[in-house]
Amino acid sequence: MYRPLWIEIDLGALRYNFQKIKKIVGRKVKVMATLKQEAYGHGLIPLAKELSFLGVDFFGLGSLEEAIALRREGLEGPILILSAVDKKFAGELIKYKVTPTVVDLSFAEKLNREAKKRNKMLSIHVKIDTGMGRLGIWYKESMYFIKKLSHFKNLKQEGLYTHFPSADTDYKFTERQIRIFNEVVGALEKEGIKFEYLHCANSIGLMRYKEAHFNLVRPGLILYGIKPSSLDIRVKPLLSLKSKVIFVKKVDKGRSISYGRTFIASRPCFVATVACGYADGYPWKLSNRSKVIIKDRVFNVVGRVCMDHIMVNLKNFPIKTGEEVILIGNSPRHKITVEDLADYCDTIPYEIVSRLSLKIPRIYKNSIHPKH
Repeated sequence: MYRPLWIEIDLGALRYNFQKIKKIVGRKVKVMATLKQEAYGHGLIPLAKELSFLGVDFFGLGSLEEAIALRREGLEGPILILSAVDKKFAGELIKYKVTPTVVDLSFAEKLNREAKKRNKMLSIHVKIDTGMGRLGIWYKESMYFIKKLSHFKNLKQEGLYTHFPSADTDYKFTERQIRIFNEVVGALEKEGIKFEYLHCANSIGLMRYKEAHFNLVRPGLILYGIKPSSLDIRVKPLLSLKSKVIFVKKVDKGRSISYGRTFIASRPCFVATVACGYADGYPWKLSNRSKVIIKDRVFNVVGRVCMDHIMVNLKNFPIKTGEEVILIGNSPRHKITVEDLADYCDTIPYEIVSRLSLKIPRIYKNSIHPKH
């Protein structure tokens, strides 16, 4: 590492969180690990390998590229693409045995044609919209749509699912979504149409709505040890972001730090420059708001976050160049969480981890996978 900035991923914590999820949902409910966008910035391939070794049932991904990457690494478990795929890639979906989400009849027709050409049967999952308003067939139109899909003989309607937009804040709306989903399932069963997998529950749904478990759940944040909203669950964070002090200078009273002169020293102090900035995914909105840990002490970030650097007010503590800096993670007495950074810059934990640059080296620790 030529630049002193790295991410540590604790796969022992992943193992702990996965086993906790399995215990919550019980033996009859399968688990789909939501690993889209490089496993929320944690690293797709290493986490998928570890979870595969632990016995995860499904991988939930955001793109065909991610699915092909897993297949090329030899991972053979079921993969569901949780977004729409362009129909021109129907052949690749069949070749790599990847399950697409189907929300469009022309896409289904193309899939069926390509599968028939290869004498293959392709599993698909249908997404219905019960209130998210993003991707999916509106639930009132789903019966017609799914009956149409039944005519495609080379497509297996394996799964049916929906998604919750406000499971953390709007119980009535979420319960209404679950009721609608059940009604759709019931109506389809009366027509002789059954799905092997029914799934609705993300992390919050999994924790707060047992009736939404059905027979497959899709945990994301809690798998990574990040607590969405105010969930009462003990999970262990996987990710630590660390850097080093690359320069220390004495700053007199009245001197300014960084762009825009948003920090003026009110008294003489020492200021450290640390190798991390917004180009690395450390948000600009953390300017004058965030904190770091150095030598088991907490210090304030001062001045604006730069492209490659942040500055830290050391006050008068004797910190030298080369000292390790924890931007996310724990020391013996202190911790800075992803949730803390999200609070500091008025965003959500998802954004903090998923925007950490893929150029930052990831170091994986405590794996039980034999090839790590």
